[in-house]
Amino acid sequence: MTTSLADYIYAGLRAKLVRAELMPGMLLSENELAAEFGMSRTPVRTALSRLETEGFVVSLKNRGILVKELSGKEVLDMFETIAGMQAFTAETVAQRGGGFNIPALEQMLEQQRVATGRGDYAAHMEHSLAFTTIYLAASNNNFMLKIMEECRDKLMMAAIVNFKRTPHQEHFSSDAVNERMMELIKAGDYGALRQAALDSYAAVRERAFRAGHF
Repeated sequence: MTTSLADYIYAGLRAKLVRAELMPGMLLSENELAAEFGMSRTPVRTALSRLETEGFVVSLKNRGILVKELSGKEVLDMFETIAGMQAFTAETVAQRGGGFNIPALEQMLEQQRVATGRGDYAAHMEHSLAFTTIYLAASNNNFMLKIMEECRDKLMMAAIVNFKRTPHQEHFSSDAVNERMMELIKAGDYGALRQAALDSYAAVRERAFRAGHF
């Protein structure tokens, strides 16, 4: 029973962390969380321990649980890894044949555009990352998909945190990136698609340095 309660708390807290409802630097209290969820501290402690293992929070002795700030390098490393996997996927499709699930990609891109149109950045990022996952599935490499799954929620959290902290800056940039990739996929220009993936990472890196994240 305790395990299922801990799973419930874990899922609830993780969703709040991923959507930046709990911002980096916030201190969480086991007692307050137990009261919020209407449960004892034991499942709360179990859930927090799991989140700490995943790198979302850090336990501070006699102070509470700190929502972890992802470093700029950590975020850039994830973007670089994904760009490399996207480039590899383009090469793989070109060399081995097969192809991309164009209807699924188009559907996700349209949902991304709709989210952008209503200014819903969380939904925009959710659909953009789902687009990337569908794209990578064309590689037929389950290990790469596992890496993407491990990166997805932290990238979403980092993006929404940045969105909340810098409302004056331009966001929703992945619309243009994914639209360009969609054009190249339809054209069958996999060499340009590979380069577009690498260029997108270079642009992210440049913005990060310009914003002073390093």
